[in-house]
Amino acid sequence: MNSLLKLSSIALCIGVLAGCQSQIENPEMQQCAQQNYQCEVNCEQQSTGEGMVHKVCSTKCIEAYNQCKANAEALGNVQ
Repeated sequence: MNSLLKLSSIALCIGVLAGCQSQIENPEMQQCAQQNYQCEVNCEQQSTGEGMVHKVCSTKCIEAYNQCKANAEALGNVQ
């Protein structure tokens, strides 16, 4: 329950920061951030604590986010 509260607090902070940056970033970047957040939430639900399962899951989230970000930046350069 404590990790859920911590995760909720982090989500709120990310949401506030994303709202502040929404004027700067393109919609594709916003989608990448939302997908990354959901991925991290799923990692929290699938694992207990900060063990190896969580680290592997979180690493996959980071890799997916970086790929999404690279695609979004490339799309932004095309437009």
